[in-house]
Amino acid sequence: MGLRETEESTELVLERMENTLNNLEQMSYDSINITDRLVTLLSDAREHAAIMKVGTEEQRTESFDILCKILDSILETAFIVNNVSHDLEKETVYQRETVETIKQIVDFFYSMTDDLDF
Repeated sequence: MGLRETEESTELVLERMENTLNNLEQMSYDSINITDRLVTLLSDAREHAAIMKVGTEEQRTESFDILCKILDSILETAFIVNNVSHDLEKETVYQRETVETIKQIVDFFYSMTDDLDF
């Protein structure tokens, strides 16, 4: 591989690394929002569980229905968390591969400077 090809390859690798970092940043942001949503849902579920314990028959029935909806939302959110986790794993592996490629490019450039030493 010549110097020009290495330069072009380096630009592509750095662009790929930047894209991966942006993806990781967005997924981290999404994860924070998802966990906030889970905290809110669980807090709501706890309130309705308390109503089921001491409320009237009508309040318990209503709270039960709401709890079922909350549990459905928690399950849906868990699937989203699962997908984000897998995507984070893929991006992290991709980032690691990119770092290895950059190391190879740096080694190539160092070997070129070694060849220039007299």
